[in-house]
Amino acid sequence: MPQVEVPEVHLVTVPDRMIMIEKGLSAGVARAAAREAVRQARRRMPKMSGAAARGLQPLYGKGYFGIQWATSVVWYQDHGTNPFTMRSLAGKIIPMWIDDPTGQERRDNPKAKVRTTESGKIQVLIFRRAALIGQRKKIYRRDPATGLRVLVSDKPMSYPGAPGRISRREAGKPWTAPGKRPGAIASGNVGVRWRHPGIKPRSFLNTSMTQAAQKTGVLAQRVYVADKGWRNYVRLHGEEFK
Repeated sequence: MPQVEVPEVHLVTVPDRMIMIEKGLSAGVARAAAREAVRQARRRMPKMSGAAARGLQPLYGKGYFGIQWATSVVWYQDHGTNPFTMRSLAGKIIPMWIDDPTGQERRDNPKAKVRTTESGKIQVLIFRRAALIGQRKKIYRRDPATGLRVLVSDKPMSYPGAPGRISRREAGKPWTAPGKRPGAIASGNVGVRWRHPGIKPRSFLNTSMTQAAQKTGVLAQRVYVADKGWRNYVRLHGEEFK
């Protein structure tokens, strides 16, 4: 079945649920639609540990049904985010789960924690420290002739926004784009450290709600994105859910 979406009405900036309303909808049909929407969303959403997917819960009652989520990660996965430099990490030690398909990280760090994602990838927990903004790494050596310390290297440390990182290069032959040089720095390269690439929107919540409505015979018109005060917001929009 092709993905179908309905218009969204955003009632709050930090939502934790999505609601669809149909006047006269029985509680039994609403329950079936809500459970089907959660099942569809869990199947479609990206999963690592699966905790966010397990946090999805059905919402239903006379005249409405929907999905509730326990963490804001679900909303960002659904609607996406823009790329940004993670400046809030400056000076902190950051835990990072990295892929370890060859087992090299496990051999190098036999005491490190290991997990298997929902997709079957093996990952190892490592830790990296992000330097303070503007912090630099200076290396000295002692001049044998004078006995004085001499500065031989002075470069930015790995702080959020530090220059020098090449994150994208042109593909090698024979996959190089026409007019480009293999291995050259690609256009659009960010070139800074601790840069989050952003999240591509997936719209699995809307699609799951719409298909659940179609499957249970509910007329899919629009969905409301809200929080626990959604009933008051909806009334302000003139909707009736009983």
